Amino acid sequence: MVTGQGDSHAQETHARWAVVMTVREPVALVEANVRWHLAAGAHEVFVFLDDPQDSGAARLSKIKGCHVQLCDAAYWTQRRPQKGRPPSQMRRQTINANVAQRRTDAAWLFHIDADEFIWQDGDLGAELALLTDPGTELNLPVLERLFPQEEAPHVFAGAFRVTGDLSEADAARAYAPFERFMKRGQYSHGAGKSGVRVGAGLRLGVHNATVRRGDTWRRAPKQVSRSARLLHFDGLTPLHWAMKFLRYRMTSSQVQSAILQPHRAAQIEWMMDRCNTMAQIEAAHRTLFALDPARVAQLSAFDLLAEVPFDPQQIIGVDLSPAAFDADLLVRNPWLSELLDAG
Repeated sequence: MVTGQGDSHAQETHARWAVVMTVREPVALVEANVRWHLAAGAHEVFVFLDDPQDSGAARLSKIKGCHVQLCDAAYWTQRRPQKGRPPSQMRRQTINANVAQRRTDAAWLFHIDADEFIWQDGDLGAELALLTDPGTELNLPVLERLFPQEEAPHVFAGAFRVTGDLSEADAARAYAPFERFMKRGQYSHGAGKSGVRVGAGLRLGVHNATVRRGDTWRRAPKQVSRSARLLHFDGLTPLHWAMKFLRYRMTSSQVQSAILQPHRAAQIEWMMDRCNTMAQIEAAHRTLFALDPARVAQLSAFDLLAEVPFDPQQIIGVDLSPAAFDADLLVRNPWLSELLDAG
């Protein structure tokens, strides 16, 4: 991938693209994400650390092409002098994404999460160079990871469930008995994530972009990428999956109602009814995510299972074992250990 400015022919055939994310995750995951995207052709990566005391800041700042922003009180006062830090994580993500849009010198900017990785079947930069309408966002369709039945060698092992727009009857056959926990066949989101042409007047949201029409912001026109998809790891380990849900429950009901869709709220209620110990968390996780023969048959019958040779640990050379990841997770979230001990 060409990121320099001296080759005019390369600029004609490739558009520079960048990535932005707001994170509160173990540094191994964030570093894997940053290094993966830089190696895959991203011109730069913007990392907004939601925890201003994040111990990974210095480590990430040493990566060439990675721009780190601590989202401390001073940062939020500058952004919102009267209101400060927004209580909604989605609002914080949106603000940060558009701060990055003003800072980047790339032609396109994609807004993702730390547990999402852009996988290119073709050349994303070449596809972007051919897009002529600056007011149209480029959507990356999402694939959601499912876990192998055997012990995972690293936190990215497994296969992927393809997003599907099935009839109600087919969805019941493909996803039963958990179709009520899903949207377009995904436990997390089926919307994917989007990129926008920088400076074209589009505002990046969490999943989609908006454009001003008169006095209101409306959904921008969308084109689905032909060259790239989004790999989503909805919980890198069973503990990570549980932590995400438990953190949702610690937010106010007002924030929950604003950010949780019905299928996600149903998952949380299901989990809270049966996950008081680590053994129960692991059992519930296997029930939802394990690639047992029955689930493989269900998904394969509708062509909804994909194998993707994804292993970023080959790039970054750090310990991405489940045990190391969970150890970091517990250090960063002592409340999680206390809750499990109490259970």
